[in-house]
Amino acid sequence: MSIFNLFLAGIVAIALAVVGFVWAFQNYGIYTFPVASLDKPIVVSEGVEAVQFRSGDGTMIGARVIQPAPGRPLIFSFYGNGADVDESLLRLSGLTAKGYGIAMMEYRGAGATPGKSSEESFARDALAFYDAMDGLIGKEFPASERVLHGFSLGSGVGSRLAVSRPFAAVVFEAAPYRTCLYYQDRYKGFPFCSLMWAERYDIVDYVKQIEAPKLFIHGKLDEALPVERARRLFEEAPQPKEYLEVAEGHHADLDRFGLAEAIDNFLSRNVDP
Repeated sequence: MSIFNLFLAGIVAIALAVVGFVWAFQNYGIYTFPVASLDKPIVVSEGVEAVQFRSGDGTMIGARVIQPAPGRPLIFSFYGNGADVDESLLRLSGLTAKGYGIAMMEYRGAGATPGKSSEESFARDALAFYDAMDGLIGKEFPASERVLHGFSLGSGVGSRLAVSRPFAAVVFEAAPYRTCLYYQDRYKGFPFCSLMWAERYDIVDYVKQIEAPKLFIHGKLDEALPVERARRLFEEAPQPKEYLEVAEGHHADLDRFGLAEAIDNFLSRNVDP
C-alpha cells in the first residue's frame, strides 16, 4: 500500500472515530435524569396534581399541575438536565405562594415517564402538553393567561414551544446560548458545535423568533453557563425584553436570591390579570 493510501486510510479512520464518538455522546452522554420505578406509586405534595397526557406519538407522559389562584396566570415550566420534576416544582414554591399556577411535564426517560430522552421528543411532548392543558386542568386557559418559564436546558425546550404556541410572557432562567458551547467548555474545546447534528439546543435561534415580552435572569457567578453568553443571548433577542443579572447567583440557586419576586414583578407589568 502506498504512503498516500495509508495516509488516506488514516484520515478515514479518524473521521469515523470522531463521528462515532459524537453519535455516542449525543445518544448516551448528555442526559442524567433520575429514574423512578414504574411500579412505584407517585406521591405528590398537597395542592399538586399528578396527571398524564398523550403525546403526538401516542406515548403517555407524566406531569404535575398546580392550579392558579383567580386572576393569576398558569406558568408552563421546563426544568434543567439531571433534575427531578417534583424537586423542580419545589424550586418555584415562591411563585405558587403568590398564587401562580404551575404546569410542569416530566421528560421522557426521567422519573416514572418511560422513553428515550432527546431534544426532538421533548419538543413534541411540550406541544402536546400545551394543547392538552385545558382538559388536564378542567378549565380554559387562553394564551393571555399562559406564561412560559425555562430553566437551563428547559430554556431549550421552552424556546421551541414559544415559537410554535402563543404565550403572554416568557421567562428564561440561566439559559444557555447554545448548549453545544457548554460541552465544548467541558471537553477542553472539542468542536461540538461544528460536529453535533442533534441535542444542540440552539436556543438563540428560537429566542430571535419570540415576540412576547421576555425576561432573562442569570447568575453573575454561574460556573456552568458563563454570564457573558447570557448577555449575548439577551442582546440578540428582539424587543420587548428585560435582563436581570443576580450578583450573588450561581447556576441553580437563583430561587435563593429573589427569583420569585423578580418573575412576579415582571409578570405584573406584562400580563393582564
